Amino acid sequence: MDVMTAPDGRPALFDGAAWVSQDGRYWWNGAAWQPVKRKGFHPNFFVIGMGLLVVAALAYMVTGVMRNTANTPAIALGVTNAHIDNEIRISFDYSRATTCNHLTFNYAFFDKGGKKISDYQDETPTNVAGHKLYHFSRWVSPPLSSSALRFTVADVCSG
Repeated sequence: MDVMTAPDGRPALFDGAAWVSQDGRYWWNGAAWQPVKRKGFHPNFFVIGMGLLVVAALAYMVTGVMRNTANTPAIALGVTNAHIDNEIRISFDYSRATTCNHLTFNYAFFDKGGKKISDYQDETPTNVAGHKLYHFSRWVSPPLSSSALRFTVADVCSG
C-alpha cells in the first residue's frame, strides 16, 4: 500500500511538517494518528495591559485636573486686605496679572470723612510673579496721623 490512509478514510496529505488527514482533524506522529488540538481564543495580554495602563493614566490626569481646579481659589488682582497696623506700619495683600521685576507702591492715606491726609512713596523695589498672591508689611516714616483710617495703594511697575 503506497498511500497512507487517514482515520477519515481518505489519503493523508503532507503539510510540510506532518501527515494530516484531509478533513484536518488528525495528524500522524509516526506511530499513531493524534487528534489536532485547535487553538482556542488567546487574548493578547500585552495589548490588554497597555489599554488598562492608558485608561488608568487618563483617569489620573482627569481627576488630578479636576481636583486642582476645584481646590484652587481665584486670586483677586490688585490690593486686598489693606489695613493700618499702627502709626508706622501698614500691611496688604497684592497680586497682578503679569510679572514685574521692579515694583514699587504709592500710598494715599484718608481720614474718616474721606479727606486725603498724606501721601507716601515706597522706595523698596520688589519682584513679583504674575497670578501669585504676596503679603506686604511696610514701615511708614514719618508716622501717620492718628486720624488716618484707610489708605489706597497704586502700583508702579518699571521693569
